[in-house]
Amino acid sequence: MKRLFIQTHKPISFFFRQSSDDFIVDEVPLDREGGRGSYLIIKVKKRNMTTNEMLGILEDETQCYHIGYAGLKDKSAMTTQYLSLPLKYSRALEKFRHPQIQIVDSFRYKEKINMGDLKGNRFFIRLHNVKPLSASELERVLQDIQRHGMPNYFGYQRFGRDSADFEKTREIAHGEIDIDDRRLKRLLSHAYQSYLFNDWLASRVTFSQKLPAMKADDIKMKFGVSAVEAEQLLNQPGIFKVLPGDIMLDHKAQKWVNVTDLQAVRKLFKERKLTPTGLLSGKKAWRAKTMAAQFEAPYDDPEVIASAGDRRVAWIYPSEIRSKYLAKEGDFELSFMLPKGAYATVLLENLANRELG
Repeated sequence: MKRLFIQTHKPISFFFRQSSDDFIVDEVPLDREGGRGSYLIIKVKKRNMTTNEMLGILEDETQCYHIGYAGLKDKSAMTTQYLSLPLKYSRALEKFRHPQIQIVDSFRYKEKINMGDLKGNRFFIRLHNVKPLSASELERVLQDIQRHGMPNYFGYQRFGRDSADFEKTREIAHGEIDIDDRRLKRLLSHAYQSYLFNDWLASRVTFSQKLPAMKADDIKMKFGVSAVEAEQLLNQPGIFKVLPGDIMLDHKAQKWVNVTDLQAVRKLFKERKLTPTGLLSGKKAWRAKTMAAQFEAPYDDPEVIASAGDRRVAWIYPSEIRSKYLAKEGDFELSFMLPKGAYATVLLENLANRELG
């Protein structure tokens, strides 16, 4: 599996050490007002441990085995995130102390936190061994990414040592291998879905790069589209090309939209109101149709039973980008916000135009 990027510059050299000093992640929660409610929401800061490891420690402390969380955070980092647990377990946390975990805030709320209940994440990253010319190039590419966006690959953290074996993750996702550790089982099943998604996205990036050089008649013959659709494909602006039959996310309504008219979605995609999505395999997931289905089918696996399936945004736009070059130290510092589920290391790979993991 290879992540293909959209930049054309020569790879940029720098040293990135994923550590709690050089990699800071702050979860941006949904808007919640404290007050009355049957759940306790806690803001937790952790250092150099996975979210699952942290949850295990908190479970042992509270004897609560259904702690809610919005997403997984990196191990080799300083991270903050929000957790929920029934109010009756709050007393067990009053004297909680741990050298790598700190509860920095808490309040009551009416609902628990579920996976995906966040706006996104803010990141601070420090790169080392950056030369002045490389710093200038990093600034230029950052502006380009902010303007045009980037492919939303799963980062290498999604494929840790336990999920490095593609065949093993497939067997777990199919239910052919059972694992007692429910979190590890879910993690490995998701890793299999992520392998397939990344390969699909790389194929779509490749096609988007090749499309401008293709001829309308060849597109009609190869993909079975109409003459009008072929011309609309060729006349699309932007780097990532939407296909007939794609499923796009309507960000305002938070619903899926089937693409039946390329011209109708063209402006909405440019305005970032609609975004193409890719399949996370599972029996209940929405499937693409017509031309888009031809690209999706090789990376679909309806035999996945460990997950109902879903769709994932294929193209994202980093925001709130700030950067600073410390010439004396040779360090390049940058901060930015990404939507939920996106990986900061994928942004770094786009900057470097090479894989890091």
